[in-house]
Amino acid sequence: MPSPFLPPCSLCFTALLWLMPAAASEWRVDLGPEDALYPVLDLSQAGHRDARPGDRAFGDGSGLLQVEVRASRDGQRVRLRLEAAHLQQPASLDVRLAHAGERYLLRPKLDWDRQRLDDLHATTTEVLDLTLEVEGEALEQRRVEARLHPLDEALYFARDGGERVDLSWIFAAYADPRDATVDDLLARARAAHPELRFGGYEDADADAVLAQTYALWEAVQTHGVRYADEDPGLARGPRLWSQRVRRHGEVWEERRANCLDGSLLLAAAAERLGLHAVLLLVPKHALLAIHTRADGSAPAFIETTVLGESRLPLREEPAFTQQLDGRTDNAALGSFEAALAAGNTRYRRDARRFGQHDPNYQWIDLATARAYGILPLSTSAPAPVAASTQ
Repeated sequence: MPSPFLPPCSLCFTALLWLMPAAASEWRVDLGPEDALYPVLDLSQAGHRDARPGDRAFGDGSGLLQVEVRASRDGQRVRLRLEAAHLQQPASLDVRLAHAGERYLLRPKLDWDRQRLDDLHATTTEVLDLTLEVEGEALEQRRVEARLHPLDEALYFARDGGERVDLSWIFAAYADPRDATVDDLLARARAAHPELRFGGYEDADADAVLAQTYALWEAVQTHGVRYADEDPGLARGPRLWSQRVRRHGEVWEERRANCLDGSLLLAAAAERLGLHAVLLLVPKHALLAIHTRADGSAPAFIETTVLGESRLPLREEPAFTQQLDGRTDNAALGSFEAALAAGNTRYRRDARRFGQHDPNYQWIDLATARAYGILPLSTSAPAPVAASTQ
């Protein structure tokens, strides 16, 4: 299997900062990439490492906004305050700079206003008002304009010259096992298969895992969700790669899903059961994998573009249907078999391309992402999932 992605951290973003010219007052504001802010990068992370004594960086912000300040004397106390329209409350950071002449980075954590962000559906200009106090006295105020991107835009790769930063873990934030839509999906699956034990890997072989996965697929298809041939790509280089991601509730209510939306909804439901789900990105496309064994072996690759199609199942029923007591929807079973066949074919074709930090070929294991602290967007606590298979 491909190697897991690099863990997110504020240091990963440092290479992306397009610096503003240094000011005479010995502090400057850095924004990046391209003077843009993506709140999802902050909201999806449990937290960042606070600086230890002697470190040059302070604060637990993501690093996409930071202030560089030069100490004029040992032990100098500085306080940074930042106000903006889409923050629930001003961000602040109060620290002491150890050594005169040294430069330090202040990375305040931004407390985003979720309600206002949920109402934001297009990129807008955000005015940032910053004040730096030194030893209790305001040194200077700065006003900076940033491009604020909506929550449904996922920045997943960035490049500046020879520097590359892989942010593909961000997609794990959009797979939300606690979403009310997942409740509805699972209720539908359990009602259709009352004898099936939805216990993840507990006392389950590969066939039992496939049976659970099929039950999820069937619930989505019989609800009326159909594949929508849409391209969610917003930017595909040469410096930034981003995609629009629709929430589970939109998919369920509108009964349509592109390849990314459908894969994320099924991944969230699988995660809720304790199954290990993987999102795979290939050029202009996404597909899903479910590990059929707890140790991460024998993944089943699922091509969600056949979701909603009416296909007859194979003449010989697959072994996993024995777990379902003969309760299957013929159209759903036929499309699921087609999804497995097409998914395995696609993976075999592209397998060698994953794990190369190529924005067009990404392997995003949800369990690994959770282990690194990536949260579903609707929650402030880690999702209850099994250990990583990597």
